[in-house]
Amino acid sequence: MPHVMEPATSARATCRGCNQKIAKGELRFGERQPNAFGEGEMTLWFHLACAAYKRPEAFLEVARESTDPAVVALIPTADAGIAHRRLPRVNGAERAPTGRARCRSCRELIDTGTWRISLTFFEEYRFAPSGFVHAACAPAYFETAEILDRVAHFSPNLSRGELDELARTLRETRAA
Repeated sequence: MPHVMEPATSARATCRGCNQKIAKGELRFGERQPNAFGEGEMTLWFHLACAAYKRPEAFLEVARESTDPAVVALIPTADAGIAHRRLPRVNGAERAPTGRARCRSCRELIDTGTWRISLTFFEEYRFAPSGFVHAACAPAYFETAEILDRVAHFSPNLSRGELDELARTLRETRAA
């Protein structure tokens, strides 16, 4: 069951990482999995960057053989996802709309209006929401402060000013 990297033959496939359509002709990554509904196999399609961020092990199986500059440029991103096992869980950032969610790192409530990082787990061939961490707790939780590129990728509606503010928050540390 080798994974594949190929241009999209149509614009019908939706990326499993960001839930956006993959444009016709765009280079995409296909992770081959056993078919959950019968015999054979199925392919989970991803944008290249989404695969490097969310499925680094599978992505690297194909990427290390590629000479395409776009693919080679994403290898360090995937390597970081393997070195820091929780990094593939990053699913964007937002200000907490309520004060009801608990941080998965410090277990404290995340106050309304506070920056929080959304998390997902990959299970049963899909990404399932799995809570949040305070932005200030993120460096301890992910074991690195280098998450802003992932956050920006999965939160495309954040402005440059919001990303800068989030970067400042990531540099802060939560009191234990």
